[in-house]
Amino acid sequence: MKRRAFLSLLGGSAASWPMVTRAEARARLGYLSGGRKGDNAANTIDVLRDSLRELGWRPGETIHIDDRWAAGDFATLPRLAGELVALRPDVLVSTGTTETRALQTLTGTIPIVFMQLAVDPVSLGFVKTIARPGGNITGFMQGPHFLWGKRIELLTELLGRAPRRLAWLGNPGNAGSEANWADARDAAASIGAELIRVDVSTAREIDRAFGTLKGRDALLVQFDFLFAVERKRVAALAAQQRLPAVYENRMQAQGGGLMSYGGDLRENYRQGAQYVHRILNGTAPGDLPVVQASRFELVVNVRTARTLGLPVPASLLARADEVIE
Repeated sequence: MKRRAFLSLLGGSAASWPMVTRAEARARLGYLSGGRKGDNAANTIDVLRDSLRELGWRPGETIHIDDRWAAGDFATLPRLAGELVALRPDVLVSTGTTETRALQTLTGTIPIVFMQLAVDPVSLGFVKTIARPGGNITGFMQGPHFLWGKRIELLTELLGRAPRRLAWLGNPGNAGSEANWADARDAAASIGAELIRVDVSTAREIDRAFGTLKGRDALLVQFDFLFAVERKRVAALAAQQRLPAVYENRMQAQGGGLMSYGGDLRENYRQGAQYVHRILNGTAPGDLPVVQASRFELVVNVRTARTLGLPVPASLLARADEVIE
């Protein structure tokens, strides 16, 4: 389901929803993220919490939120997911693919709402169909495929030429990495560019990875919580090598990356609160369609462009949703 259709559905039915029919029953929500707790630039749990409050839920009073954070270390997710499931929450919220998989492995009954899935949930076995998920899982996708073709197009516009020697930086521990790599590889091949794959699983491997990127024209960086937690370090290493890099999410450009293009995750969490609200009021997750993002954000970091000696075309600045000076 597209976002516009989703909003229309909400507009037609929200007025009839009760403002928390079970408010005094004290619901319990479990939240699993690969990110780092307290990272205000990266976390969207605050958007979820505020949106639930607007729907009549009072965090800490009528709804209790148990949160678990992997801080970029996906190896800890099975344990963290187990802790949440053991608490027997009324609904579970997961951030991305790996977090959703960790929860799915442990429960087929507790409703799960994913917030920023970057892979087709049908192919992953999370849902039966987009329109009718059918099981205990539903949620929100970042967009059609991974948009690497669009990102390379924007990078070409910024550079004033098509890059020919590209590198893709990804985390093999992320359950969505293979599909992400495949999309990046196809996008590079479509313009006749060479693309090499560089895998990083832990923070201590990042420096080594950048040591293999000499001679590359540009870098494509997967959206992954390891790279989100280490975004300033990744951006600094790219700048040291004078390597233009394009990212999937705004937080990475805000952390010093050159440019990002991707779905508005804050909007996912606002809509996700609506799904949590409906589930807590009795709607089965299998009846709630998966929603695909239709609004995408372009963020350009002019300060980083200057460091790299790259003039940013006025046409690109005019289309940017955010320009970092």
